[in-house]
Amino acid sequence: MIKIAIICNSYPTIKNNTNQIFIKNLVNELCKQSIKPDVYYNMIYDYWGNASNQKNVLANLLKYAVYFIGLLRLILRIKQYNVLNPHGVMISGYTAILLKRLFHLPVVLHIHGGDLNLYSTSSNLYKNIYNKTISESDKIIVNSNDIKSKVLNLTGVEKNKVKVVSPGISYNIFFPMADDKIINQKDSYHIDPNKVVLLFAGNAIKRKGLDILITALESLTKEQLSKITLIICSEGPEIINARDRLNQIPNLKQSTLFIKKVQQYELNILYNIATLFIFPSRQEPLGLVGLEALACGTPVVGSNVGGIPEYVNNENGYLFDPNNPKELSKIIGSITDDPEIIKSLIKNLDNRRSHHDISISAKQLKKIFYTLSNYK
Repeated sequence: MIKIAIICNSYPTIKNNTNQIFIKNLVNELCKQSIKPDVYYNMIYDYWGNASNQKNVLANLLKYAVYFIGLLRLILRIKQYNVLNPHGVMISGYTAILLKRLFHLPVVLHIHGGDLNLYSTSSNLYKNIYNKTISESDKIIVNSNDIKSKVLNLTGVEKNKVKVVSPGISYNIFFPMADDKIINQKDSYHIDPNKVVLLFAGNAIKRKGLDILITALESLTKEQLSKITLIICSEGPEIINARDRLNQIPNLKQSTLFIKKVQQYELNILYNIATLFIFPSRQEPLGLVGLEALACGTPVVGSNVGGIPEYVNNENGYLFDPNNPKELSKIIGSITDDPEIIKSLIKNLDNRRSHHDISISAKQLKKIFYTLSNYK
């Protein structure tokens, strides 16, 4: 069985079981494909679940110190691995490149977009480290054509070195529920079955655009607002301001549910309860939550940015300009005025299913790992 060392910063732990959950899902799927992955993550998340939310100098020094101390485990075991598989360029990726120089192991680098978004406005040192990591990696995995295009344009890396592989959706975890079960779940959340249910799920940070959604809702009429139940499944620095603003919107204050981040089985329930999944990000390399919503049979209203337009279109949802919240307001208003519109969207939700099946993603990665390692 081929063995790979996955190197990443955050990972699901007891303290925070939603951290980079897509990596854990992929690890589980790789195991089914006769791959033996060991994950080396920052162990600070075993004790400080929300460490990612702290960005000050002291917090960063502490996080990086714990991260590099933890990598000593990998160095002691390095000879048993066939491939290094870092997720992220600047820390995990550059670490893998240094290990490659010492131990001559191939590197398959995953770029999810966070580091890349900082590239254009960063220092020359940042760009040099980024470019060196890119150039010395043997294969680069990106999660969307948008990210591939940006990587090629910014770094000049060889086109054949970059491959688009979806992080993947497990259709055993995210799936459409039977109508009677959805009705029961709505009842358990005390949701009026006759209302349009809007769902936002993601971190309450500026990039995710929760404020854009609220601005759009502020433009709706009182009659339209009276037909809506809003579910916000989120945590983060903008959540308090979101609560304050929503409390000022008439006819919505009493029909807004705030839920902290939940495990995937409950997130599946929320997607099924929702009439529409609202995805108002300012930047988004791909957006797994949008794919998860579609997998559950829920149309997506998403920002026309990044990788979102690669799977959301007028057949399975709507796209809008995040710089113009009135576009989002108009879409939501049209649904509250005529909920029958949703039925025409639902029938086309599965048309890109095979592109994002996690089992197919794992098979693609397996082929890359075997090819680079010359494993027999």
